[in-house]
Amino acid sequence: MTKAGSNRIYWDELAPRYQDETSISTTDYHFGPLLPGNSELQLLPNSVADLDCLEIGSGAGQNSIYLARQGARCTAIDVSAAQLDHGRALADTESVNVEFAVHAMQDLANFDTTYDFIHSTYALPFAEDPKTVIADSATLLRPGGHLLLTTAHPVAAGEWMEIGDEGCGLFLTSYFEPPVDVRFVEDGTNFVRSSAWPLGLTVDWLRDAGLVLDRIVEPQPLPIPTMSTAEIEARVPYHSEIWLDCYEQVAHIPVVAIFAAHRPI
Repeated sequence: MTKAGSNRIYWDELAPRYQDETSISTTDYHFGPLLPGNSELQLLPNSVADLDCLEIGSGAGQNSIYLARQGARCTAIDVSAAQLDHGRALADTESVNVEFAVHAMQDLANFDTTYDFIHSTYALPFAEDPKTVIADSATLLRPGGHLLLTTAHPVAAGEWMEIGDEGCGLFLTSYFEPPVDVRFVEDGTNFVRSSAWPLGLTVDWLRDAGLVLDRIVEPQPLPIPTMSTAEIEARVPYHSEIWLDCYEQVAHIPVVAIFAAHRPI
């Protein structure tokens, strides 16, 4: 079975529980668990109104729904029809227009539409060929267009453990070949692999695609222990009980790396 086929089965099965258990905002752009949204990180283009936007590996497309609320014209693609069905219902509830379509990341090579802004939050780790996904994304960008890519941080692939009297720490066998995160569906019959790569390698992929790197961000989580439930709901655009329980770990290591780049005019 192809990696896209495994991803489809995995996310179709997981979608109802994932969307039920995870709080994902449509009033701020999210980058990952317990992290500040764009209202604080300021990584989106200054204005997205009237921009043609494509979200790759969108899940239910909460980020696309957020952009549509700001006046953008949004397309959200994902390999999972179940995730997209949830997104359509959510967009209808919020009275915004987002075009949802089932596509794997490798389908980008067949697209004949160009975009002002292409974005993806934590889809690249599931790609069969991440370098090609970046290259195809660059081809679909209009001159001056922007790519915003959130991917797995290689440090987060390590194992969090107790280290004697030193307290807790991270064990990583190799930064240059981080362990693969293998995830199984509940009956164990299908699994997906999520991978991370050294930051410099991703920078090379962006450069080889003809893009100009604007920023790399390794965001720290918000101070969850000092925040009330109301503050968490207002300021943390992506969270769940599972991630809240992991705060002590993610407070010390970056979970994601964010790459902001653009295509030269």
